[in-house]
Amino acid sequence: MTRYGFILAGGKGVRLRPYTFVLPKPLIPLGAETILERVIGRVAEAGVGEIAVSIGYLGHLIEAVLGDGSSRGIDIRYTVEDTPLGTAGALALMPFTVADEDTVLVINGDTLTSLDLGGFMTWFEESGADAAMACVEREVTIDYGVVKADDDGRLLEIAEKPTTTNLLSTGINVFRGAALRRLPAGRKDMPNFLLDLTAAGLDVRCHRVTDLWMDLGRVEDLQAANEMIDRGQL
Repeated sequence: MTRYGFILAGGKGVRLRPYTFVLPKPLIPLGAETILERVIGRVAEAGVGEIAVSIGYLGHLIEAVLGDGSSRGIDIRYTVEDTPLGTAGALALMPFTVADEDTVLVINGDTLTSLDLGGFMTWFEESGADAAMACVEREVTIDYGVVKADDDGRLLEIAEKPTTTNLLSTGINVFRGAALRRLPAGRKDMPNFLLDLTAAGLDVRCHRVTDLWMDLGRVEDLQAANEMIDRGQL
């Protein structure tokens, strides 16, 4: 059984402009290294020696920074979409030969997490599942009174600033090679692909984790992450 990595790093990072006018989002500095270098390091620590990086916008800069991975003791290859394929469709360009029993870790290139990716992959490999997603719980508070009424408009309940707990996808997913062979040609986003697998009767798990997870898509997220690094929390 071999472990492979697939990192999605082709987005334009519109929410991080003007920084992303000159740098692709994954190459924005995070502490002493870039966001993508930190992701690559965490994936390699999970026992993944062959990693594909899906690039697009300013992808030549990503190739220039990462190279072929030999300096890190890993094999890095690149995929480029001629037309947008979505967050799952890009997996069809996987440059490695993946056997049915192999495991593929898929992660967004702008992810900051303290999750033990190796442990996550080991759990998955032992679970017997066909695919899995790492999920975190988040509380969301609505800053208004939420009103419930019947069909005739009669008041039933008022909840003042209610808080709900939701299970969120972190964008960190694992697949058996056999499950990836069910990926159709063309554009397909990850949520739809996971639901397609479920509808086909495959075993898709939601693995709850309590580790730090941040999507570094906004300036305030980057600032918060750098502050945690400065404090030695990461």
